[in-house]
Amino acid sequence: MSRSKSLSLDFLASKPRAAAGVLQSLMPDQAALYLAEVPVRILAPVLADMETWPAARILDLLTLEQNAAIFGQLHYRSVAALLRLQEEQRRVALLEVLPSQLAKPLARSLAYQENTVGAWMDMSTPHFYAELSRWECIALLKKIGKPFGSSLIVISHSHHIVGVVSLDVLLISPDEKPLGQLMDPRVQPLPAEMSLEVARNTPDWHNHSVLPVRNANGNYLGTLSRMALRDALARNKATAVPELGDSVLAHLVRAMGATATGLLQFSSANSIQWHSEEEGQCRE
Repeated sequence: MSRSKSLSLDFLASKPRAAAGVLQSLMPDQAALYLAEVPVRILAPVLADMETWPAARILDLLTLEQNAAIFGQLHYRSVAALLRLQEEQRRVALLEVLPSQLAKPLARSLAYQENTVGAWMDMSTPHFYAELSRWECIALLKKIGKPFGSSLIVISHSHHIVGVVSLDVLLISPDEKPLGQLMDPRVQPLPAEMSLEVARNTPDWHNHSVLPVRNANGNYLGTLSRMALRDALARNKATAVPELGDSVLAHLVRAMGATATGLLQFSSANSIQWHSEEEGQCRE
């Protein structure tokens, strides 16, 4: 490995946000040419810190295998947002190579418009029946092995949402208490088709940081967290860029972005002096 290449990788690994700012100012084909040889463990955090639209354009130019490996390192919401901005043929191909436990909820989420609750819900949130005891629930949660938020959804055997149990209530309750006696039954599930702007004004946010999402028949689909809602509203507000990257307007946006950041250009794909570029930007 050349010294310049090693320095570049060090910069990507140690300063992913700064690297993201540099990369998204470049034309996608230039960025993709360099990033094609960067290890996924280094590349994924950089892409996560990029604006979604330029990140999606770069991913369009990487192999499907690289895309799948990168998506495996990103948060579910980020993967869903990136997939929405990729061309339909590419999106379909990616869903075919992604692990089924990720591809299935993504496919369902992508069926909803981006400004709706359904597009941003998390379908991996644990949910349990009302008769399950507190200690049985905790035992099952320990097997999950990953964060699940601060609330649990309680459903009926017909998969209708019947309430929400807060984690603090779960922790301080007697072992034999069933979830049906610990839950808040007043929570109103969010329809998946509801717009984000309407969802933000739901009064239940005052008491819960996670709310259940239902389909038109009232069946449980997933959850929407307050954090995901804020992220979704910010992304939708900031998205004034066309979704597909081949229009005249898209090329103009790319050119303006590159000009605004100092017309950074690669001298070659294999000899990029990241530190020099970073110092040059600081002087400007």
